[in-house]
Amino acid sequence: MAYRVGIVGLHRGLGLARLFDRLPDCQLVAICDRDKGLLDQCRELFTSVAAFNDYETMLREGLDIVLVASPVPLHAQHSIAALEAGAHVLQEVTLANSVAECAELLAAVQDHPRQKFMLAENCCYWGQIMAWRRMFTNGLLGDFMYGEAEYVHDLSSLLRDGAGNPSWRATMPPIHYCTHSLGPLLMITGERCLTACGLSTGSRLEPKLGHIDMEVGIFQTSSGGVIKVLCAFGVVREPMFHYYSIYGSKGCLETARPPDALATRAYLRQVPNLHGMAGIPLDYDVPGAPPEALLGGHGTDEYYMIQDFMECVRHDTRPPVDIYAALDMALPGLCAHESALRGGQPVPVPDWRQRPSAP
Repeated sequence: MAYRVGIVGLHRGLGLARLFDRLPDCQLVAICDRDKGLLDQCRELFTSVAAFNDYETMLREGLDIVLVASPVPLHAQHSIAALEAGAHVLQEVTLANSVAECAELLAAVQDHPRQKFMLAENCCYWGQIMAWRRMFTNGLLGDFMYGEAEYVHDLSSLLRDGAGNPSWRATMPPIHYCTHSLGPLLMITGERCLTACGLSTGSRLEPKLGHIDMEVGIFQTSSGGVIKVLCAFGVVREPMFHYYSIYGSKGCLETARPPDALATRAYLRQVPNLHGMAGIPLDYDVPGAPPEALLGGHGTDEYYMIQDFMECVRHDTRPPVDIYAALDMALPGLCAHESALRGGQPVPVPDWRQRPSAP
């Protein structure tokens, strides 16, 4: 059986299309974007696909899998429509624009239990993150105490569209886009955020747009630990980077910030003769990955992410980043921004696992 795959949103989806096209049991049959130039570019690469500028029309093609890679404000809407059309869904980050949209998406996933839904949080599949998860699971760090992550990326050039009007990025609170930072920390430790506090720096670089430059979320976790996340998309800093650190009762791990070479530094109490932070040769990419693993455009992470998603589709198993894990990664950022609007007051993070459906 060949799974019929459709992709909406080719700015982000084109690299992922290359990976799906290499899977022996997948056939890329449909692509959708409002940009005719992108559609033409993709049709040159995949000559047998049908191209659409209308998403609802594409969904009538009888697709088995839909990759939702459209702009963030359309994510929940497009995923719900794909589920209702009978397709499995791999949806790009972030999950949704609001708590209400998260609830609507959860209800759609619950209403279609035969279809798989997975959040495409590719940062969880970096080589170093997967190695950290194994180290934590094996007890090398002990009990979780504190985690920290930063996603710092100057996106000022993308705050306006081609006509000079504000883009969706201009109005998105930075901490809403926290899953690249929070997702890996939760995946490694198994923690869940219970409460969120947030603060922002306001709009200094683009005050006419009202774009928030930098925003911080601080979260109390289920074990009593603490996680801090910084998201900054209006910032005078190059190059962009992701940073992670974890402190446990038996040791700590951290990455480097540019211009230092990307690597893991570790201090583990049970390792003899280790008297300071030692470098470990772990990078974004998984060693020994096949050459085609690099086709996604962000190293090897998307290759392993799609492999995991397809294993769940083939064998009817639970996706690693299912709707509940996705909510755990996304809701804290939405709540942290609400906290920032309230001057930093704590806001509870909803947990809908114990209910038959979201409110």
